[in-house]
Amino acid sequence: MDLGGALRAIADCSVLDDADAVAGYVVDWTGRWRGGPAIVARPRTVEAVARVVRACAAAGVPVVPQGGNTGLVAGAVPPAGAVVLSLTGLDAIGEVADGAVVAGAGVTLAALESFAAARGLTCGLSLASGESATVGGAAATNAGGAEVLRYGTARARIAGLRAVLPDGAVLDRRRPPPKDNTGYDLVGQLVGSEGTLAVLTDVTWRLDPAPCARTVVALAFPSVPDAVGAVPALRGLPGLLALEWSDGAAVARVAAHLDAPAPLPTDGCWVFAELDAPLSDAAALAELLPDDRIAVAEAEDRARLWRFRARTTEAVNAAGVPVKLDVGVPLAGFAAALEAISGAVRDAGDAAAVAVEPVLFGHLAEGNVHVNLLPGPSVPDRRFPEELAARLEAAVLERVLAAGGTISAEHGIGRAKRAWLPRQRGAEQVALMRRIKAAWDPAGLLNPGALVDGAASGENGRLQ
Repeated sequence: MDLGGALRAIADCSVLDDADAVAGYVVDWTGRWRGGPAIVARPRTVEAVARVVRACAAAGVPVVPQGGNTGLVAGAVPPAGAVVLSLTGLDAIGEVADGAVVAGAGVTLAALESFAAARGLTCGLSLASGESATVGGAAATNAGGAEVLRYGTARARIAGLRAVLPDGAVLDRRRPPPKDNTGYDLVGQLVGSEGTLAVLTDVTWRLDPAPCARTVVALAFPSVPDAVGAVPALRGLPGLLALEWSDGAAVARVAAHLDAPAPLPTDGCWVFAELDAPLSDAAALAELLPDDRIAVAEAEDRARLWRFRARTTEAVNAAGVPVKLDVGVPLAGFAAALEAISGAVRDAGDAAAVAVEPVLFGHLAEGNVHVNLLPGPSVPDRRFPEELAARLEAAVLERVLAAGGTISAEHGIGRAKRAWLPRQRGAEQVALMRRIKAAWDPAGLLNPGALVDGAASGENGRLQ
């Protein structure tokens, strides 16, 4: 079967197979994970998506759904010979009804938020990659972000969806009744499934009233234990939207990257609190820290203060190809876990005679840590050899599991962490996940290798 010809014959679908044209579709956002040669299909309608999936099923060729390709765990990196199903062409946004809107899988989070803001609403999901990340990808990975504290993860935002099943049939649950007790929650099953069960084409997204005003407060604590100890008081601030943290060294890195002096000391741990109203209780902050360790910003000044947290990933990527891990640990053991992670990383680097620069930040209220490890300036191309990268990952994840945490707080499992899933969830739960996968996708053609099946990564970051 001439699959390329069959795909080109599909109306409302363009096809790329030239190596240069597909280059951006086979490597992940970090530049670390790279897939094999692939065909890229770019449908513009749901019917075209269904026809692509049917053609691939008939040919026995794997399909890897892809949105903005901003994932960090190789979840949308294709194995050799696969068809990448790019959904960015499904970018229509409907009308608001019953507090929700149907958006195509290719709509970016920034576009959805702009649509909502024009109507005095918010989509409630804020990601640094929002200009590229899509609602389909957010749904497929159950994305989190900075405002989970107020609005929840993507799962809490999704009221319905439409999806193409592995045989090309279309499942339409875009507008289920608000009270619907008629069997299995198929929508909930697909959210967070990482493209392994069906191809999401539309998402019914809940919208909330937008905050009338926003205030950002940055607090520079002398140490991580001091910052964690202040969490109960900070959670009591009225109108709390987000509670973020950055290691002081991470803030200093961002300041250098932006060529902008940090407004507070960078000797410890910064906490960023965002409120949906002007700060009304400054006295509560004064009890935590002296004035020279607190900065408050409103209106246009808010973005200038918030950037010292929001642009951390940008500053990291500008310095090299990082080993990136998204983990979570119980807040009660947060400080000890960070110390253990940092020590393990240093030891692994020392054993290989390679300097490792950790950049740590994340979402404090949930105990979420974004671990970014950069090689020192002496490392060629500022990129760890893959063997050392794997040892660094293992060093971090072992400490996270020992602390009773999670190997993935919000980025998913993808291909990069699949081998660690049994350690996290246990053999019985992973076996159940495999049975669910087999029920939805008996031929195993949807995103093979991601989440619960397929081969592990090979050499040099190439996924085999």
